[in-house]
Amino acid sequence: MVYKPEIIRLLIAHDSQDDAEQLINALRNAGRATRAELVLDEDSFLEALKSSHWELMLTRPSFGNCDLEQVMAHLQRLGKMLPVLVLGDELTTESLTQVLTLGARGLAPCSDRDLIMLQVDHLLDYVRLRRDRQQVELDLREAEKRLAVLMDQSRDAIAYVVDGMHIHANDTYLEMFGYSDVDDLAGVPIMDLVASTDHEALKQLLRNRAKDESKTHEMDFSGVKTDGEEFSARFTFSPSNYDGEACTQIVIRTKAVDEEALQEKLHEMSQVDQVTGLYNRGWFIDRIDDALGRILKDGGMKALVYLRLDHFDQHQGVVGIDGGDEVLAIFAQHLRSILGEETAISRVGDEEFCILQEVSEPEQAATLAESLRNSVQQLMPAVKDRTLHLTASIGVAFVQEDSRNSQSVMTLALECCNRAEAANEGKGNNVYVHDPLDDVEAGSEEAIGLILKKALEEDAFELQYQPIVKLDDENYAFFEVFVRLLQEDSEALHPETFMPIAAKLGMVGKVDRWVILNALRAVASLPTKPSLLINLSGYSLQDATLVDWIAKALRASKYDGSKLTFQISEADANNFLKQAQAFVAKANKLGCKFSVGRFAGGINPLKMLEHLPVSLVKFDSSFSQGLDKQESRDKFADLIAQVGEKGTEVLVSYVESAQQMQATWMLGGVDYLQGYYIQKPGPKPQFEAPEEE
Repeated sequence: MVYKPEIIRLLIAHDSQDDAEQLINALRNAGRATRAELVLDEDSFLEALKSSHWELMLTRPSFGNCDLEQVMAHLQRLGKMLPVLVLGDELTTESLTQVLTLGARGLAPCSDRDLIMLQVDHLLDYVRLRRDRQQVELDLREAEKRLAVLMDQSRDAIAYVVDGMHIHANDTYLEMFGYSDVDDLAGVPIMDLVASTDHEALKQLLRNRAKDESKTHEMDFSGVKTDGEEFSARFTFSPSNYDGEACTQIVIRTKAVDEEALQEKLHEMSQVDQVTGLYNRGWFIDRIDDALGRILKDGGMKALVYLRLDHFDQHQGVVGIDGGDEVLAIFAQHLRSILGEETAISRVGDEEFCILQEVSEPEQAATLAESLRNSVQQLMPAVKDRTLHLTASIGVAFVQEDSRNSQSVMTLALECCNRAEAANEGKGNNVYVHDPLDDVEAGSEEAIGLILKKALEEDAFELQYQPIVKLDDENYAFFEVFVRLLQEDSEALHPETFMPIAAKLGMVGKVDRWVILNALRAVASLPTKPSLLINLSGYSLQDATLVDWIAKALRASKYDGSKLTFQISEADANNFLKQAQAFVAKANKLGCKFSVGRFAGGINPLKMLEHLPVSLVKFDSSFSQGLDKQESRDKFADLIAQVGEKGTEVLVSYVESAQQMQATWMLGGVDYLQGYYIQKPGPKPQFEAPEEE
């Protein structure tokens, strides 16, 4: 529904009650129906902000004990998207620049009532357009969710295919062909699901579609299940779009419909987490959408509390998987008991929970979060005859008028949770509440974003090279390439700081290309060209033109592609598996190899190797740091052996001492070593022998 205020909810901050009342009368006489409230000092201004929802604010540059700078700071702190028109004594370039810099939307002299009326109309148009856009985004998300549910609930089997390969299918489709999981079907050609007697007819249909994909084609085929059983059905091929990618939608209809199976499927679409009894992530996202819709209409604020149990994997290692589930169930019941059944609580990850609570100001949310942190610390459940000492890292973000959508609020709350964990030396048991004022300080995303833009224009990056030692060939020259973002008056920024921001701003692909191009240029002039390990972000894998560009860069630099290995993190490999598979397939044709970094940092890392042709894995730093413990060494050695059995080479990094070097030698199965003990990154791809101790 389009938002259109019929009555102007107007907040006036003034130093003269008489002048303010004259202004209200002027607005009414000009046909602007207003419901106005006058505030004369800072306390009454804050009370008005928290108690009501306003469309527009008119303010003097100062009133009572408050000035414009304080007004804008309070609006930002409370997340109020309230346009402000300043009623000044005069209108000059200097005064206009000053109020716009502070965040106000306009300036008009108190004496010029006609200009004030025009400015008010202009700002109300701005309010309407902003609210319309937010409402459209909510409606779009709701429509997308409904479409997804309709597809999953459909009695018809539905799948999406790109270049003859499956990219998604609903449960009916999976059951029809005997697949238990959508991942098992990913990448399977449609030809494999049709009887061999129909292959020629299907090929002809696909050729016809290649000539004109805008048409819909229907044909009867014999489908083939995984056990070889055949069935007759009508296949309908039509143009579609899935996850932003043009594709072909396949709908298969059979005469027999198992109504009982359909009801069972619908029942399985429960929104309740089976371990804790709490609602799941999808349900919680819906609650955020609902809250945002109400806030856009009526104002207010809700706190999104993102809570992660610290070191849960260690607790689970002590009490086992069943014991871990028991801990989660106990913790969920604890949250219910202290927050009440009316509070929206959800399990959104393995050991991660979210809470949505109405608050009047950020300080109230901070108090709630600190109370939760303290209660978790005192919980100490007894599980499997062991008393566990739990702590939690808690991040708080806010659903408010300036929130873009539910996902952005969730992401912000997650980032706050990560900051809470990191701020206490990585031990957790901490709270971090998002403060919008932080965003405008030095080192903010906006500041780093500007530095990134300038760096791409002026080549203000720096490459560093760290040698990788091959244990069976001391003459093998191999270097990992690192990039740093230079700053004028402070230390260079590392990728973990600026690359997430580059991703948000759509710059990460440009940074990756800059690194590739300049690394190749650096080695092109060397008499003996070393091998290079270059890191890519998961976002670059989504660029279908990247490999073709790499081929041109290799030709221009006359660099042998077989000496080049591209590396992405394990997390990106899992998140962008389909894109990684496509990238590796094309890059291998250039001779390039593929590596996975931060390997074994997640659960079941070996499964990923079954889906990606990985030539090298670089183990997560936690394995090097745990070499002083026999249990950690045994686990590490076992993982190395399993990786080696798959024909994949092993790189152990973060070797920082002679003791770590010796312990690594004893593991066996290690192909490469890297670390500051061997040599720290330097400005040139050259190896320097370590000094004798």
